[in-house]
Amino acid sequence: MPSGTFFRRPAVLLALCLVSVGAVVTLLGRLATGPSAVPKSVEISNEPGAKAYPVFSPDGARLAYSARGTSSKDDVFHVMVRDIPKGEPLQLTRSAGNDISPAWSPDGARLAFVRVEDQGAACVVISTASPAEERKFPGCAAPGDETQPFPAVSWMRDGRSLVVVETAEKQAASLAILTLDTGAIRLITRPPAGTDGDSTPVVSPDGNTIAFVRGTVSGGADIFLCDLTGANPRRLTFDDHAIRGITWTRDGQDLMYTGDRAGGWKVWRVPAYGGSPRDLIIAGRDASYVTAAPAGNRLVYTVSPTVSSIWRGALGKREAAGEDHPVIRSSGRESCPRYSPDGKKIADISDQTGHDEIWLCDADGDNRLQATHLNGPDLARVRWSPDGKLLIFDASGDHGVELYTVPAAAAASRPTNVQIDAINGSFSHDGKTIYFQSTRGQIWKASLNGGSPVQLSQRPGAAQPVESADGKYIYFRNRRSFWRVPVAGGEEEEAIIPEHDLSWSTTIQPVRDGVYYLELERAAHGMAVSFFDFATRRSEVVFHIKDSNSGGSPTFSVSPDGKTILYPRVDQSQTNLVIVDNFR
Repeated sequence: MPSGTFFRRPAVLLALCLVSVGAVVTLLGRLATGPSAVPKSVEISNEPGAKAYPVFSPDGARLAYSARGTSSKDDVFHVMVRDIPKGEPLQLTRSAGNDISPAWSPDGARLAFVRVEDQGAACVVISTASPAEERKFPGCAAPGDETQPFPAVSWMRDGRSLVVVETAEKQAASLAILTLDTGAIRLITRPPAGTDGDSTPVVSPDGNTIAFVRGTVSGGADIFLCDLTGANPRRLTFDDHAIRGITWTRDGQDLMYTGDRAGGWKVWRVPAYGGSPRDLIIAGRDASYVTAAPAGNRLVYTVSPTVSSIWRGALGKREAAGEDHPVIRSSGRESCPRYSPDGKKIADISDQTGHDEIWLCDADGDNRLQATHLNGPDLARVRWSPDGKLLIFDASGDHGVELYTVPAAAAASRPTNVQIDAINGSFSHDGKTIYFQSTRGQIWKASLNGGSPVQLSQRPGAAQPVESADGKYIYFRNRRSFWRVPVAGGEEEEAIIPEHDLSWSTTIQPVRDGVYYLELERAAHGMAVSFFDFATRRSEVVFHIKDSNSGGSPTFSVSPDGKTILYPRVDQSQTNLVIVDNFR
């Protein structure tokens, strides 16, 4: 080949020119912006108590959030503001209710939030300069986990209206527009049957799109987008995993959220046009309520390095004062305790190995053994078979939620998959049938291996099926009350109307004389176990769950003799704010 022929070829010459131009552009970009800074995370709060719902002011210089446990006199959320990164917290509200989910007005002069009180919820707007002067708008709601509800308010770009959440009887939580001048509320979304409602609205930086979270009856959720009228809804994620908080990046190109997927509560980033979520590894596996600054390169989220144990208390009337004590304690989180049918053993879920696994021990906590080695999925709602030889549980991973059974022994064999897209499994009293809840919110039964499934309930939103002690009915939760249906199928009827609110994760335990269940006592700011007596047709609180806010769902298990109760209790809990600088 003659010398120089290679460089005389036009195609090759053009390619080299393009490469050279690209290199020059990259070099100029680096000269203009300097070397890429490495993101750095630092905790910016160390005062005691819990923090949640952080949100940056429009200029990125201040942070508003809700905090509780800031004094010995109360344990409700108040709205706080602090300068970023090193300002002292300033308490703006002092209501007896929970003030949650603050949102800055576009001009940074006002804050809107939801106040949750015993008589209901309302939207409140205050001036940051004169926080004692409040405008209150009834009709708003804060759905979701009653001990820490979902975010529920966002400003429209005009500064004259808000996107809020509204609920009504026989209606799932929906997004609505609240006009501040008139107080009028207009629904803009209508969640379809089989979903658990909408929450967490966040208006995009350009003011044209609303991102929000749509929950499912399985306790999971996904992110949706719609326009300002609620039209053209588009699903952005397809995980069906719990979500706590979403935020837009400052350019409006991506969304970030904290989701319980891939082995922990992590911060995820997904393009607004769609795609696969990407893990922001710097936030670890215990993050919640992420927020990005509208100006500057900062990110804030909350972190709760919580350790919980399994405690035992004496079951009795409201006035009874039993001596509670821990029976299972480890270096991690212990949850979902369950007595065996004979009361001699306990199964529970522990993340002491770094992953959720099922563990077994004697009723006094001794001789503890690991029953599963799944090394990945999130586990929940373990139950025993009547003969004490099998366990059924939920496993939630990147491919959805599934039901498994496993021998109640120390890693005797691998778990067996019995249903996909199903949760809340339980056994019949003869051990030949399993009951479960589909992710679409229906109650089903099937053979022990999952074969021949039959739908039992037609009501959307049915959850937590458990067979009655006499084997005649299946009890289940349906929104604000408990229903039952014959085990052979038939007409569904409302059986128990609780006096207090229920959580989507409410535990149900039928016994011969009645039904134990979990509910929220707003006045006491905590969870309680109540007993519905079949003879009197009345409910009574029989146990108060103490320090149950472990980041998961409160659960309980009453012993077969009815004398004691197991429940998870927090040993160590302080939620802090973490700031990430140099975030892009």
